[in-house]
Amino acid sequence: MLEPEVVVVPAGDALLGDPPRTEHVNVFAIARRPVTVTEYGTFLDATGHSVPDDWTTQRAHADRAIENVSWADAVAYCRWLTVGTGRIYRLPDEREWEKAARNEATLTGLGALREWTNSWQGGGRVVRRGAEPAERAFAGSDLRGIGFRIVRGMTGR
Repeated sequence: MLEPEVVVVPAGDALLGDPPRTEHVNVFAIARRPVTVTEYGTFLDATGHSVPDDWTTQRAHADRAIENVSWADAVAYCRWLTVGTGRIYRLPDEREWEKAARNEATLTGLGALREWTNSWQGGGRVVRRGAEPAERAFAGSDLRGIGFRIVRGMTGR
């Protein structure tokens, strides 16, 4: 079982969104980088979960972030990691994702890849990307370029 390297983001107020607003965010630990092809492949091998459409191509790039996964695929990965490690893993909500993205040197791998959040707004699942942390987007039917990063629970198990 491959647990991600996480960084703890302390509780406090965060500047979020566009236009900017301040919101309180509780302490959380977020993966320093998106889930990789190798990590996701371990999950696929252990569970028999369906593979992304371009799995053969992605498998050739083991250290890259996994892409082309649905929100349900990302949640299934989190559930598998939770059961296997005894620690609670989940997708970040968009407030957590943005607070972490705005903290310099907290996250690596921010760029054009859109990342799932656990937030639902305006009739769709919210995806975020590092090119502009305040920019909100919604996933459509095309999952190319969508990966995910996970949060480890700081309370409970």
